[in-house]
Amino acid sequence: MKAPILCVALGLFALSATAQYELDADEFKGEIYLNKGGSRPGYIDMKGSDRSPWANQQSVKFFSEEALADGKVKGKEKEKFKPKALKGYLAGERYFESIKISASKVSTGIGIASQKFVERLADGKINLYKLYEAPDPAGVYVGEEEIAAHEADLERMRNEPLYVLQKDGGKYTLMRKINLSDWLSDCPEVLEKYESGGYGIEPFNKNASTGIGKSIANKVNAENMEMILPEILKDYNACMK
Repeated sequence: MKAPILCVALGLFALSATAQYELDADEFKGEIYLNKGGSRPGYIDMKGSDRSPWANQQSVKFFSEEALADGKVKGKEKEKFKPKALKGYLAGERYFESIKISASKVSTGIGIASQKFVERLADGKINLYKLYEAPDPAGVYVGEEEIAAHEADLERMRNEPLYVLQKDGGKYTLMRKINLSDWLSDCPEVLEKYESGGYGIEPFNKNASTGIGKSIANKVNAENMEMILPEILKDYNACMK
């Protein structure tokens, strides 16, 4: 009987040690998805904060359940992965997919795409991504005006992410550059609900007689659209299964 008792005692000790570790604010239970297939459950260390949300797109650190056995996680127990090394990662309820994209190209049509972990908000026939521009790490800013302009640009990057759509595996397109009605047209019930304001937003100002009027109306409504778009696409993707 001593052996089973000893095993139970050791098991309880291990559980106790694991329970002593408290996740930091930027650590989440999650999973990494491997390029060769399969996944590894564990914990994700996200370094992108409200001040630097783009950092989550550049790399991720992962540690396993076993790393918690002694109640602490050593630096060497955290594996760092770049976007080319994984298909993506799950942190809590947020999924970041490794895709080749350029914020500049989807915005202006000019830019060189590179592999990034980009948060995916909707998945299916139409994918929706939340993409952050990133500051130039080699940028040098001298003088009050340059520094102030740089800080203003950083604030814009933090607070104005790009919402990017992809249909049927095609090109990545900025949300504000598409006619969403066209994209939803193959699911009449979702299209009708969207165009009639059933999602709580108006797709455009039908009374605006000029291009400028429509542009202003769309800009005013953009924030609401970004908030409700995941719900619209969830319904659309379910419709298209």
